[in-house]
Amino acid sequence: MPMAQVNGIDLYYEVQGSGEPVLLIMGFTAHSMLWMMQVPDLAQKYQVITFDNRGAGRSAVPPGPYTTRQMADDAAGLLDHLGIARAHVIGWSMGGMIAQELALAYPQKVNRLALLASLARAHAYADAWLRYMEQASQLVNAGALDRAGFALNTMPWLYTPAFMTRPEMVEMALQQTLADPYPATPAGIAAQAEACRRHLFGDALDRIRGIAAPTLVLVGAEDILTPPAYSRAMAERIPGARLQVLERGGHGMPIEYPQEVNAALLAFLGEPATVSA
Repeated sequence: MPMAQVNGIDLYYEVQGSGEPVLLIMGFTAHSMLWMMQVPDLAQKYQVITFDNRGAGRSAVPPGPYTTRQMADDAAGLLDHLGIARAHVIGWSMGGMIAQELALAYPQKVNRLALLASLARAHAYADAWLRYMEQASQLVNAGALDRAGFALNTMPWLYTPAFMTRPEMVEMALQQTLADPYPATPAGIAAQAEACRRHLFGDALDRIRGIAAPTLVLVGAEDILTPPAYSRAMAERIPGARLQVLERGGHGMPIEYPQEVNAALLAFLGEPATVSA
């Protein structure tokens, strides 16, 4: 497995395709395999780098808590390890929070920035989600809740009502989850949850005014974890940012509606570079 030694820990990564580099940053508790619906399309034109954040997947799970800035340092270190000076950056959910910090701390490394179903401040649903994930993972670890029950309970947070009313889609998603060889651990979930809390209950919404990269803020109209109003708040603060709300799609829109998401990303990445005077 390709591993990079970054900030004293092992980070698992993959590189596919060729062209301008695009770094994909995954969200809370998830690992890079969940980009499976985006990588093939993006890799037709770009060099796509995916990796598992600290605390998830095949990467190390060092003691927490973590911060989104620390995880942005990991992403920057991975680019350095690969000899990539500058990349387009796409972050989904918590990955978008990490991408915000990456664009602020390492502006020279970020070409274009896309924030998918992300946040820069807290709301009640998001905090409840973090608490649920921590508590449920502990129950699974203790044998009081099976993985199937855990997965089924999380789906309504991620997918649209249209998805949830199709038994064959729910069953497919369930089987994919149960077959996951790298499930999140209670330690990793708790450490990443604290990173989210520190970001969302801090001053991120004010600090993102300092992002200089051309930015797309993309969200699904049916997202209950990162509602469109919170994406609008980010787009209003990031200079020159563009908000795009997909008519269909919840928090899991990259999986449920990959064609719409991929089309939006490819259109954004393919825009001509702006030339400053």
